[in-house]
Amino acid sequence: MPTKSALYLKDAQLFLDSCTKTHDLVTVKALKADGSVMLLEGWMCISGWWAKGSHDFKNPRNGQIRKVRDVLIFNINGHPVYI
Repeated sequence: MPTKSALYLKDAQLFLDSCTKTHDLVTVKALKADGSVMLLEGWMCISGWWAKGSHDFKNPRNGQIRKVRDVLIFNINGHPVYI
């Protein structure tokens, strides 16, 4: 991933899809339904759905799974994401 640069949403989706294949850990910041920020630090991206516009993340420490809508992601590994 380029250093200190913003990512377009499609590039962020491609990056998360590549992390699904390599099982890399990522840090994702996304908005929740109530407007608060959800921080997924050191989570593994386990699947992505282009048609549904979401990705599933798994916490490797306790096995917890979260589904995050792609349009609500605003930061991946310190890189801002824009639409």
